[in-house]
Amino acid sequence: MSASRPTRRQVLSIGALSGVGFAVGGFLWLPETADGRQVLSAGELSVVAALGEVLFPENNAIGLTWKDVDLEFEVDKLLGQTLEPKLVPPFRYLLRFVQYGTIAQTGKRFTACSVEKRAALLESWGRPGSKYRNGGI
Repeated sequence: MSASRPTRRQVLSIGALSGVGFAVGGFLWLPETADGRQVLSAGELSVVAALGEVLFPENNAIGLTWKDVDLEFEVDKLLGQTLEPKLVPPFRYLLRFVQYGTIAQTGKRFTACSVEKRAALLESWGRPGSKYRNGGI
């Protein structure tokens, strides 16, 4: 009994499915918690800081910046001590979507964009009818 060799189409199909599987698996995998934090990874903390820099800039009307309130620490604390544990992963995936979802629009991760570009992105995502408002759905 001889073993049959896979066809070119089968090899390409397996390769394509493996690539998609690794990409999806890589996106769904949640990284380890950053040192000294309860929930968020270092990358997720950088996204929180980048959002805070847009939402609470220097010289804002409130008078407090994202740095003044240690926003990354407080968000991590809120996730670790206040929210139900089942709500934490969706929040982390939302941060990941913000970080990597901008690559399609800008060619860069959210944290690599300028503050002005990040502000423009957030504003555009909030507009009614924006495909990004509902995660591209």
